[in-house]
Amino acid sequence: MPGPSDQRPTPWHRFIRMVAAIYLLLLAGTFLLLVPNQERIQRNMVFAVTEETRRYDGLAFAGESPRKIFEEARSQGFDAWIAHVRSTFKIGPEGDSGFTAIGHEYERALSSLPFQQFGGVALVLLLFFAPGALFRLLKRKIRYSFDVRISGKFPR
Repeated sequence: MPGPSDQRPTPWHRFIRMVAAIYLLLLAGTFLLLVPNQERIQRNMVFAVTEETRRYDGLAFAGESPRKIFEEARSQGFDAWIAHVRSTFKIGPEGDSGFTAIGHEYERALSSLPFQQFGGVALVLLLFFAPGALFRLLKRKIRYSFDVRISGKFPR
């Protein structure tokens, strides 16, 4: 009697594996697009600082590329860059509340990052394995119903 390892995959099995691989790639791409990472949080913070600066000087950062602004902020260190921006555009104590709120939001986003990434990984794994488990259960139910119909007896 041949064992399960002696059987060669049928075209149907190869098709299912190919669909599963494509589905996994789609899930991984969705994960990369939706789940935040540290760089994305930093870019959002730099964008928020530039928008807050534009509230006080409408021509702040006019004509500069966002990539250049981000690289400058990253190279100087974010705290030093924010202090430099505030002194360059002469934003005094009236801007403290806006910049403080940006700082608190940045810290909150960084502190919740591991939990969001873990949740994203768990969701991707669930979405990958759940359809396979559901199809296996349906296959067993159909096989059980088919065996009962053919034999006329309920298996023990």
